[in-house]
Amino acid sequence: MADNNPQRFSSGLEIANLIATSDLLDHSWKAITKLRTVITADESTCLAFFGHYNERSNCKILAFVTTPNCSENPLEEEGGEDLVSLSDLKDEFTAFEFLYSESCPDSAINGAALDLFGRFYPVYEQEISRLKSNPKTQLIITGHGLGGSVASLFTLLLLDSIDLTKAKRPLCITFGSPLLGNKALQSAISQFSTWSSCFLHVVSNHDPLPTSLLNNKAYYPFGTFLFCSESGGCSCFEDPKSTSKLLEATKANTHLTAFSFFDYKETILRLIDQANLKATTRLITENSESWTASFIAQLEAIGVVPDQAQQQQQRAVDVKRLAMALQGNEMNMIFEKTNPFAKTLNDVKINMAKLEWYKKKCNSESIGYYDSYKNGRTEPDIKVAEFKKILLVYWENKVEEAERKPVKEGSPLNVRLLFGGTNYRRMVEPLDIAEHYRKGLKNYKAHRPKHYRKLEEWYNESMTPESSSTQRESVSSILTVDSLFWAHVEEAVVACQVLRMVDSSAEEKEAELAKLKEFEEYVVELMKNYGVSSEIFLPHSSFMRWWDEYDGIVGDDHDSVLTMLMRNEEYKEYANGRLDIP
Repeated sequence: MADNNPQRFSSGLEIANLIATSDLLDHSWKAITKLRTVITADESTCLAFFGHYNERSNCKILAFVTTPNCSENPLEEEGGEDLVSLSDLKDEFTAFEFLYSESCPDSAINGAALDLFGRFYPVYEQEISRLKSNPKTQLIITGHGLGGSVASLFTLLLLDSIDLTKAKRPLCITFGSPLLGNKALQSAISQFSTWSSCFLHVVSNHDPLPTSLLNNKAYYPFGTFLFCSESGGCSCFEDPKSTSKLLEATKANTHLTAFSFFDYKETILRLIDQANLKATTRLITENSESWTASFIAQLEAIGVVPDQAQQQQQRAVDVKRLAMALQGNEMNMIFEKTNPFAKTLNDVKINMAKLEWYKKKCNSESIGYYDSYKNGRTEPDIKVAEFKKILLVYWENKVEEAERKPVKEGSPLNVRLLFGGTNYRRMVEPLDIAEHYRKGLKNYKAHRPKHYRKLEEWYNESMTPESSSTQRESVSSILTVDSLFWAHVEEAVVACQVLRMVDSSAEEKEAELAKLKEFEEYVVELMKNYGVSSEIFLPHSSFMRWWDEYDGIVGDDHDSVLTMLMRNEEYKEYANGRLDIP
């Protein structure tokens, strides 16, 4: 039987309905209205003010507004649409340094909003310090127009200052605010998994202010947007691409004059009166089971509907096209949120434990896990690929998230994650190296994945190398300190092949011999510090095969520390922690 409830395919209408029937919007707008009535300021100057209100018994409301009826409109002034790069301000105004990083170096904020915020920045800092002392207080931060922009900046600063594991998350509700920044800013905010959900932007399709900066295509939304129509319909969208399209589609025809004030009181009352959004759906579609029908219903709810009889057919086609575009954006967002490989740290530990078991199993078979995986002949070898994929996605995401953080000395990962990432790198990168050479490829180091490079770089910058005495005690079970060790072994194998080739020139052979001598010294240094796993000396390992080949090439006349250790079988004492190398 056909399902005649298209709304079930998207949560936009349901979320909007939930918000509309709560008292959050009503109390927030009342706080804004009260603050506007008590402000007395020079009408020629635009300033941002804030005040505390206890409109709800279980929370505190902090409202931000700009000077009512002032003759100065920062958005209409020359450069009012301009974005200010945060990296350009790093030596002057560091409040938002956490929003630019190596991966998001171009984060930018509307200059007018930033200027309004900066005028009272010391006061806002004091307010945040006070709020931090009451972490259990539920806080709603709200604002209208550019006051909403300042409220958003205040909320971002607060989020960076508090510990969200101990404090209640603030909710920022803006009414009719223009877009705040560019796509890099949205990316920087989304790096923090819970921050975007702290922002709700209420937009009426009759308010010109939210769309006033759309001529500058660099602006990009973040957070959740609640789109409202004059009829009382509303719908929510989180995906920034969808939001951008809807802002364009609902753009008011009126022009912003000074501080044109759109009163959201009536809009909120209509939302409450018409909370049953199903009644607003008038457009009949042939396939009501489709996602497209759901998005068309949402577009109708926010006023993007055929509005003139002579244009109705073409307008309906345009609406359907827009709905299909939004459907694609929302599906992508849902896929990202439900990615089955985005595991928690505990899940990662479970998969690391599985790899530990695999490593021990291979050691018991005298081959080592590197070579066993490279051969890829048994069922456990195949299973390892699944564990490896789960770990890959987790750590790639962690590295990307860390790169978006501000550029500071040391690692952007905390100590717990840094240790976890180092163990992951040392355990899993050898498997990636094995897979690389199993496919017949060469020069792994030139193709080394970025997340391994960053994890190693951050470890070297922040951590003290392990003690050789500690390594000595557990050398039979340690992971090789240099996760590129097996790539060096494979290169040494290739060097031996060049020396065996009859058509290799004398210069080529000399160059490869020099590389092999460097490799010898590299291995001895690792052994001296007990920094290499004893599994490299297992009978069927690639290292032991390389040694047999190399020893045959250089002959008895070659004398070095490594040849002495290998020929005299002193390396066998290494696994017991009893080998001392001068």
